[in-house]
Amino acid sequence: MDRSILVFGAHPDDLEIGMGGTIPKLVGSGYEVNLVIATLPNFVESDKKEERRQEATMSAKIMGCKTPEFLDLSPEELTYERKFVTLIDNVIKKHDPSAVFTQWIGDSHQDHQILTKAVISASRDLNDLYMYETTIPGGITEQTFRSQLYIDITSTIEIKKNALECFDSQRIRCGNFWIDSIIGRCSYRGYQMNTKYAEAFEIIKITKW
Repeated sequence: MDRSILVFGAHPDDLEIGMGGTIPKLVGSGYEVNLVIATLPNFVESDKKEERRQEATMSAKIMGCKTPEFLDLSPEELTYERKFVTLIDNVIKKHDPSAVFTQWIGDSHQDHQILTKAVISASRDLNDLYMYETTIPGGITEQTFRSQLYIDITSTIEIKKNALECFDSQRIRCGNFWIDSIIGRCSYRGYQMNTKYAEAFEIIKITKW
């Protein structure tokens, strides 16, 4: 059985927001979880590119993963075209994962949308592909996230909190309630599956039995 899993995020902190409890749970179950980050943005003066890299590296260690693979693309290079799809395709071939996670395609952030379009195209020969939720203040779209797979993260919620706390740059940018909002959604998802905390995923493709 292949024990490799690949998780894509457009930016540092996207992975932790969407599945910072699921990643350490998978690691604890014996999977090798490899993290891939497409770009390193800097929005404000306190949000330096290298700082974002260090934050993501610290967070990955907390979740039990190796240093993320930073594609280090500029925002201008993050476009849905053959070059980007080929790059993602090569990453997938290198790791040969049994499952791939990426961001929700209905997200309001264009980088998230473009990344997931490329991942879906590059994952055409894979059997298990999922999308996770991210949180953007005010990021409401005309689409609705369809919660189809729930993972109980009650045992790893503290790891998720600790991983999120690595991102000082985002707490400055988004406010101190940033982490509270993310954990609040985990509580809501947990309520939906009759547990304390959970993360939800939308399924693109799954094969069982």
